[in-house]
Amino acid sequence: MKQHAMPHWQDRVADDRGQAVVEMAFVLAILMTLVIGGIEVGRAVNAWAIVTHASREGARVGAATCTLDPGCEDRVTDAIEISLTGLPVADARWTVDPGPYQAGAPFQVRVEFDVVPFTPLIGAFFSDGALTLVGETTMRLE
Repeated sequence: MKQHAMPHWQDRVADDRGQAVVEMAFVLAILMTLVIGGIEVGRAVNAWAIVTHASREGARVGAATCTLDPGCEDRVTDAIEISLTGLPVADARWTVDPGPYQAGAPFQVRVEFDVVPFTPLIGAFFSDGALTLVGETTMRLE
C-alpha cells in the first residue's frame, strides 16, 4: 500500500503558523511597552500640571496676603493643599519663603512630588525608582 506524501505547500503552512506566533509575541511585547510607557508619561504630565498649579496658587495667595498678615503660611499651605486635588497630599512636599514680608519683595513657593511608575521596567530609568516633579513660582508681594 502506497502512502501519500503530504504536498510541499502543506509543510510550509504548518511551519508558518509557528513563525507567526513568534513574530506576534515580539510585536506584542514592543507594542505593550509603548502603550504602557505612554500611559506613564501621561500620568507624569498630569502630576506635573497639578504640582505647577499648586505652586502658582500658593504664591498667589502669599503675594496677596503676606504683607498684611505675617502668619500667612497657613493660608498658603491651605491653598497648596486644595490645589493638589488628584494627588496624595501626604506625598507632596513644599517650602514657602519665610518672613518678614515687605511689599515689592519676591515671594517664592516650591512644591515637589514623586511619581512612582506602575511598571518596574520604566521605574528602572529613574534614580530611586521615582521621577521627582518640581513646581516653583516666584511672585512679587503686594
